[in-house]
Amino acid sequence: MPSTWDTLLAAHQAVSDPRRALVPEHTPVAAILTCSDARVPPSVIFDQPSGSLYVVRVAGNTATPSAIASLDYAVSALGIKLIIVLGHTNCGAVGAACSGQCGGYLEAITKQICKLASVHDVPNIDQITEQNVHATIAGLTGAVSPTGSAIRGGEVRVEGAVYDLATDSVLPARNL
Repeated sequence: MPSTWDTLLAAHQAVSDPRRALVPEHTPVAAILTCSDARVPPSVIFDQPSGSLYVVRVAGNTATPSAIASLDYAVSALGIKLIIVLGHTNCGAVGAACSGQCGGYLEAITKQICKLASVHDVPNIDQITEQNVHATIAGLTGAVSPTGSAIRGGEVRVEGAVYDLATDSVLPARNL
């Protein structure tokens, strides 16, 4: 029985797509900080070809030090002028935080979300997702880094949005 790796490799080799023979230019028009959930593929969601989005993925789309450092590269080296923080409905990291899983190995990704969930008696996962998008934007804006400086200086625009898995729609995150 073939392993998952063997299956994925065979699928790659079976597809003859001439676009893959060309190395795409690395000229992203935006950076996206989004969740690592496999159901949230930014290039597909925004219908963008390879090379046009600089994607940083971390469970819960939080502004971890490595996420900020990755965005610092996008801003400093690639000249990115737009960052999108993209949350999504039914997020596992947000669900974990809402159920009180705030320590241990999940702490690095749930700490921020747990603070948001703790102010509600019965936190609504999708409402906390939207609040988390805003908290991540605040974290990026306040970062002592090239990204934070560029945002505060008006050189980089940041937008927040939530991707609805059920409807395949992207809606701007509301200011709650």
